[in-house]
Amino acid sequence: MDNYPLIFDIQRSSFVDGSGIRTVVFFKGCPLKCDWCHNPESQSFNKEILWYHNLCKNCNECSLVCKYNAIRKGDYEYKIDKTECKVCSECVYVCIHNALRIVGQKYTTESLVGIILKDKIYFDISGGGVTFSGGEPLMFMEFLSVVCKKLKEENLNIAIQTCGYFNFEKFEYYISPYINTIYFDLKIVDDKQHIGHTKKSNTRILENLKKLFSPKQHKIFIRTPLIGNITDTSENLGRIIEIIKNYDCDGYEKLLFNDSYQRKIKALGLDLN
Repeated sequence: MDNYPLIFDIQRSSFVDGSGIRTVVFFKGCPLKCDWCHNPESQSFNKEILWYHNLCKNCNECSLVCKYNAIRKGDYEYKIDKTECKVCSECVYVCIHNALRIVGQKYTTESLVGIILKDKIYFDISGGGVTFSGGEPLMFMEFLSVVCKKLKEENLNIAIQTCGYFNFEKFEYYISPYINTIYFDLKIVDDKQHIGHTKKSNTRILENLKKLFSPKQHKIFIRTPLIGNITDTSENLGRIIEIIKNYDCDGYEKLLFNDSYQRKIKALGLDLN
């Protein structure tokens, strides 16, 4: 089995990414590095610290407790030196203003299943279930397969949100037998532009999409995030429509751009550019 992956968020009582009331589990780690990523804290496979500067009161407690001297005061605010930070969490525990937060927590398959099943009664009543998102949940197929098998034994509806960049043979073996629905991102058709904005070719993504319909075994919804002058151009959307015409998909969704990533990028100490 894969090493236990990091989970960066679990949202219970969600009404998105599937039918009914759902629990959405966000895995940390993604093969793509989209310029506009709504959850930039999901890209790295490592545990990280988010520092919300608007909540920081410059009390200096975090700097005093850091035994690695990784927190230093700049001209206007504190900064975390990621080359020195060991993500030990001491600064998070001492911050009474909730300006610091650890991103990434490990769960056993049993503990994750236990959290999801807490809301089984609401899933049953509403026709809901669980959606695995990220990051990219299909980067952790052996772990996810164990979780999905246990949830399927409880007759849960299971959905996967994927960027499409995954090993299809492993998907067929580990994941396909247990899931009901796939939300498949189709962002940019032009391969050169796709590489420029996500750091990966879309060849595998387009091949996987074709394989999912050969033959089709799940409900499949195709999604495109609308990013200004990148994905929302008439040329790109037109080419996406031409691709979708070849498949009997269950729906096509255009997702509105969410600029909250800018706040998260700053909290991660990354450059917006």
